[in-house]
Amino acid sequence: MKHFAVFALASAALVPGAALAQAPAQAPTTAPAAGADTTAAAVTTGATVYDTSGGVVGTVESTDGTNAVVNTGTVKAAIPLTSLGKGAQGPVLAMTKAQLEAAAGQQQAQASAEFKSKLVPGATVYGTGGTQLGTIKSVDATGVTLTTADGDAVLPVTGFGPGPQGILLGMTADQLKAAMTAAAPAAGATAGADAAATTDQAATTTETTTTTTKSKRKPR
Repeated sequence: MKHFAVFALASAALVPGAALAQAPAQAPTTAPAAGADTTAAAVTTGATVYDTSGGVVGTVESTDGTNAVVNTGTVKAAIPLTSLGKGAQGPVLAMTKAQLEAAAGQQQAQASAEFKSKLVPGATVYGTGGTQLGTIKSVDATGVTLTTADGDAVLPVTGFGPGPQGILLGMTADQLKAAMTAAAPAAGATAGADAAATTDQAATTTETTTTTTKSKRKPR
């Protein structure tokens, strides 16, 4: 079966899958900040969120009417609107920027570990178009070997993320096939170079042996 290493070729196309693995963490539910107006804060995209001391926590990146995704510049956290009070400057959260980042970071680490535990041999992998791409053959610290109808492909672990059907690779079936096709000539060139190096080494060894043999002949 053909074997393709498509790390470099697939890196750009794998960004969507990696992004899914970096989904906003669900921040812990907290009571509205002490001293803040408990009336629902007017949370809109672009609004600045403050802590109880007036420090900036982050900016609201989006809201769905239930949660507000706050971007601190380091992490993104989905915060229930009920946890945001109404302050003089804008929405107020009963957590500092550092506290929110620590909580979100811990949750993302847990989610990442849970997802990676599902990357096991035999697991089915789907593409961004919902098409089944293949099954996992093996996994190591940096790469996942995926068995497809066109051969085995070695892909970065960071290209995989959770999807609606299970394990998602951030590529469509056509993109993966194109990456594997593009990797084939490179693999062939490498194999040819290795073969040529082996031949040159063998020739050098033979020449050295011949020279040594000649030098040992005694004069008549």
